[in-house]
Amino acid sequence: MKSLFIPSEVEVFPEPVIGTVDKVISPQKPGRVRCLGSCWPAQLYQVNCQATILPEESVNIVAIQGITLLVVPLISHCSS
Repeated sequence: MKSLFIPSEVEVFPEPVIGTVDKVISPQKPGRVRCLGSCWPAQLYQVNCQATILPEESVNIVAIQGITLLVVPLISHCSS
């Protein structure tokens, strides 16, 4: 049986899905995204990304870890 405290593996989507930020997402703090009719916890996918994404901005949802969507800004403020 899996432990509830071990982070789930990251599942990368074959193609990004567009979502809309509901609660600010920043490098230090996860937020929330509206996607496909539901709100989901969300955080930045790239650890070196310094973007702050504000409510009503669109994001690319590129993966999921557990129930948390992993996102990148549509206009990249992240270094590779």
